[in-house]
Amino acid sequence: MRWYASKKIRELVVRVDSVIVLSSVRKVYKNVELSHALGISEATLSKYYHGITVPAYPMAERLLKNFLSEEFVKKYVSRFMNRVGWDLRKACTDPYFINYVTTYFKYRLLEKLPGFIADRFVTLPDYSLNIASQLSTSLNIPLAMPTSEDEIIGLEAKSKSPALLQRGDYVISVHAVLNKEIAEYFRYVADVYSLKYVAALTIVLMDEKKVAEIIKSPIFNLIP
Repeated sequence: MRWYASKKIRELVVRVDSVIVLSSVRKVYKNVELSHALGISEATLSKYYHGITVPAYPMAERLLKNFLSEEFVKKYVSRFMNRVGWDLRKACTDPYFINYVTTYFKYRLLEKLPGFIADRFVTLPDYSLNIASQLSTSLNIPLAMPTSEDEIIGLEAKSKSPALLQRGDYVISVHAVLNKEIAEYFRYVADVYSLKYVAALTIVLMDEKKVAEIIKSPIFNLIP
């Protein structure tokens, strides 16, 4: 995991992330609701939201702990999806929703899989790409979209271009929706090219039991 080595930089990232998440949350929660829930004055939250001041590191950790808890995430996603009529296309093209989801997945990986190794994020060229590309930038992990055998192996013997995926890579798949068919495809890619499947991230998890049997690695999902 290529997390920042410098403690000062890590703390700065956490402070900035807390404001990004607050901005996303404020789109579906009123300031007074957040103030009561966190025990923080509305004036202080407003200053954070409008960029007048950035939370100190301990406060930033507190905000992230509350806003990225599994209980709060479920409530946030439910409220947001209600606002867009449960249209996943609208959700996955909304920058606030994508910022929130990306930050949630980032901290779940750091929390649940400390010290994990990942060489690539892998995804399909659909709405999943919005999440995957932001995670790739945030965690400094390259992104690949294996949609054909030539793209997977990169024509290693014939092309001077580097392969999108290398045999033996540790990979994390990213999905807007993860179901049995998609899971089978990514498991096929992993098995054929000797990839080490680290985890799967998805907004909507369908066929939960079957997917778990196919993926055989941690799955982090928002719905259900």
